[in-house]
Amino acid sequence: MHLVVDSNILFSIIISGEKSKAFKVIKKYSVDLFFPEEGLLEFKEHKNKLKTKEFEFRMFLAFSLIHIIPQEFYLDKIREAYEIARNFDEDDTPFIALALKLNIPVWTNDKDFIIYGLRSGKFLALDTDAVEELLKSKSLDEVKENLRKRYQI
Repeated sequence: MHLVVDSNILFSIIISGEKSKAFKVIKKYSVDLFFPEEGLLEFKEHKNKLKTKEFEFRMFLAFSLIHIIPQEFYLDKIREAYEIARNFDEDDTPFIALALKLNIPVWTNDKDFIIYGLRSGKFLALDTDAVEELLKSKSLDEVKENLRKRYQI
């Protein structure tokens, strides 16, 4: 399975390490994760606040699980993604642009991101439980229905 991974998923791995549910899902199943290069800025901002040996190891662990994609690859989708993201969080523009370019879902635990995707139908955002359901061979329609119930849409 191919997914664009949101920063909050990587932060969960950095904070909890191998104990995080996201890490367990990645290790158990075959998942290719793609991350827009602009997302690295978020980690640079938090690096000094969280700097410890354990943080550095966990950051290395998290980044070893992903493919960082240069902006040039999805630049043609930035305007479209911005028009979508400005409805809930402009900072999510590069994640949506990459997802649109690759035509794959975004893995996030951001409730607003997920809800807007479901309501608009312009992209698909999945939380960790939904990703795991798909990996366990549930149908996409069933996974979306479970998301709608979980987020009361």
